[in-house]
Amino acid sequence: MSKITVSIGSKDFDITLDEEFSKFFEEDFKETFGHKNNIETKELLWAYVQKSYDEYLNKKEYKKIADKIDEV
Repeated sequence: MSKITVSIGSKDFDITLDEEFSKFFEEDFKETFGHKNNIETKELLWAYVQKSYDEYLNKKEYKKIADKIDEV
């Protein structure tokens, strides 16, 4: 397990993650927020909306692929 501290709105939050996921999370977090030490609530909300939209698009694509497989 790996502990990561995220600062949101000047408050620190400790998150404990599986080691493998922790590495992915840190890279993704840096890609999303850069090397900022503290993110604002508005930025976090925007990132969540963007990730949700990405997931929505992925599910649509998965469904298309599954439908093609069913046809075969």
